[in-house]
This record gives sequence, C-alpha cells and structure tokens, in this order.
Amino acid sequence: MAQEVDLQGGGIAKIRNFWVGLGLTILTLGIYYFCWYYFVNDELKDIGTAKNDPNLSSSSPMNSVIAVLIGGFVIVPPLLSVYNYGQRIKRAERLAGVPRNREINPTLAFLLVFPGWILVIPGFVHYWYVTKHQNIALRAAAGLPAFDEPAGLPVAG
Repeated sequence: MAQEVDLQGGGIAKIRNFWVGLGLTILTLGIYYFCWYYFVNDELKDIGTAKNDPNLSSSSPMNSVIAVLIGGFVIVPPLLSVYNYGQRIKRAERLAGVPRNREINPTLAFLLVFPGWILVIPGFVHYWYVTKHQNIALRAAAGLPAFDEPAGLPVAG
C-alpha cells in the first residue's frame, strides 16, 4: 500500500512503489497506467496549488491522460504529454526545494519513452525514473526528507 503524505498547504499525495505500479499495469493489461498517469499529474497540480505556482496548479491531469490515450493515434500528443510530465516533476521538485543537481532531467525521461517503449527495457527504466522523481517531489513538498526511503516501503531509487 502506498504511503500517504500531506502536502503542506493543500492535498494528500501517495508515495508510490515502482514494483506495485508495474505489476498492476501488467495485471490490468495497461489500464492501470492511465489511472496512475492521472493520479501523478493530479498530485503535481496539488503541489502547484500548495506552493502558489499558477503554472503547475493550472495543469489538467485529464488532458494529460486524454493526450496519451486518445492522442496516441496522432503520435505527437502522447510524446508532448510525457515530456511535459517530466517538466512538471522538475518544476515541483524546484518548488519543494530539491537541489538542482538532483532534479529530474525531462529530456532523459522523454528519451526513455521514445524510443523506449519500442525497445521495452528503456520504457521500464522511464517508469522507474519518473516514479523515483515524483516521490522525491512529493516527500519534499510534504516537508519530509526528499531522499530518504519511507520505512517498510521499498521505493525505486
């Protein structure tokens, strides 16, 4: 079960376990991925609200999901959505006070998706990489040590 954290100033988020998310995605034949994508984007929006960042707080988790789900027929929208997701994580990490040298690299995250999903293994690395940085941003925004793993919960890192 994911550890819930209270974002200082608004919202509750979950520190997610990479292996649980990957297992649920495989078990549900990919359906969980879209739920996960909505949840993580919504949590980043909550960080933006808590930190009074109009750019992050005005992002739309549903539009992100639609871009990856339906936009896949056009190819460009999911790629743009995934790149912007990395940018939102970076912005959240910056707002939460994560040192710049420890922030996510959105370009690397994007390159792990494309052509990562075609090559499979880089796609898994992408999922691990963004989960790790999402958790760092959430911990820091909640006032917890950003780089300490929660007790009893093995998190990718």
